[in-house]
Order: sequence, then C-alpha cells, then structure tokens
Amino acid sequence: MRGRTIVNGFALALGVLFFVATLFQLADQLNLVHQPPAIPDSANLVDRVTALIPFRHDEWPIFFLGNALICLGFLALVGLGLGLATRVGRGDDRRQLLQWAAVSAGLIGAVAQLVVIGASKAAIDIPYCDCGFKDTEIVSQVWAEMVAGSAAQWLIYAASLLAAAVVVVGARAFGDRVMPSSWTLLSYVTAIALVATVILGFVDAPGDLASWVTALVTGILVPLWALWIWRSFPAGEPATA
Repeated sequence: MRGRTIVNGFALALGVLFFVATLFQLADQLNLVHQPPAIPDSANLVDRVTALIPFRHDEWPIFFLGNALICLGFLALVGLGLGLATRVGRGDDRRQLLQWAAVSAGLIGAVAQLVVIGASKAAIDIPYCDCGFKDTEIVSQVWAEMVAGSAAQWLIYAASLLAAAVVVVGARAFGDRVMPSSWTLLSYVTAIALVATVILGFVDAPGDLASWVTALVTGILVPLWALWIWRSFPAGEPATA
C-alpha cells in the first residue's frame, strides 16, 4: 500500500500544480487581470521600462504564483519518479533510468523557475536608485534579466527533455501491463510534445506558437498524464526482484 500512496499522492500533486500554474501563467501572459499602460512607439528602452514599473508591481503576485507552482510541480515529479521506480524490479535497467531522469528533471526544472523568480524579484524591488545613473542602471538591469532568463530557459529545455524521458520510460515499464493502452498512447504524445517545446524554443518559432504549445503541455497533457496515474495506478508493494 505504501508504494501506491507515494505514486498516487505525487501524481495528484503534479497534475494539480501544473494545471493551476498554467492558469496563472496564461493570466499573466494575456494580461487578463491587469492591463499594461499604452506606451508610444517612439519611447526608448528606459522610458518603456519606467512606464511598466507600476504594471509589473501589480502583476508580480500572478507572475510569482505561476512560476512558483511550476517549481513545486517539478519537485513533485521527483517524488513521482522515485515512487514509480519502486514498482520496477531491481534488476531492470529502467528502474535506475527512471530514478535518474526524474530527479534530474525535477531539480533542474525547479532551479530554473527559481532563477526566473529571483531575477524578476530584483527588478521589482529596486528598479533603479536615485543616484544620478538611472538610465545606465535600467539598461544594465534589462540585460541582466535577459541573461538570467536565457540561462533559465536552457535549464528548462534540459528539464523538459529529461521529463520526456521519464514519461517514455514510465510508458515502457507500466504501459499495457499496469496502466491501460490509452494511457500509454497519451504518454508518447506527451513526450513528443515536451520535445516539441524545446525545438520550438530553440528555433525561435514565429509568434506565440512556442508559448501556446508549452501551455498545452503544462496545462493539459502533463496534468492528464499525472492524474490518470493518480486514478488508475494499482495498489501494490515495491518491487524487489
């Protein structure tokens, strides 16, 4: 029973966290709660950033929750992966692969979200100081956020690929034997979509395509995959053979 409790509990946490986080991220990206100010096209970078300061302050709680819940969701993936691994025989190579991929994906993804939160919080707390170098400080801060954001994005790419490995290994280990074949199909679709988010981000896909595909993955596919485990993964003791 202990094995089932671990697997089902973390699966429920993973599904709920990613779904709710996606709602907050969509609210932030689509400006559903707060509207940004109208900024003339002729405004320079410093003027644009200065005009957006009140909006960013108002939007901060939504931005924070969206990223913090994703961070917790990645940590739930660690627990889920380790729990699933206990149901794979000790002599099966998929046990170690599932453990390694889940821990790596979860920790890397959580760190990436913390980097995003920390970099943004610094700009929220102190956008600039009244020391006579306002323009220089704002430009430097924008570039610092861009560098931190780029580093976090690459960490998310790595976490997404490792998460895809978790999903595939889980499908290979439990599909058709423990879980239904339709869950196996969903697993492969989810893994492909996770890889697609990395490719779209890497090639700088036009428009908001990458963002919408990511929302599909984090808000629908991953929650469905995890909640299906929560509902259907059978009771049983950890495997020993």
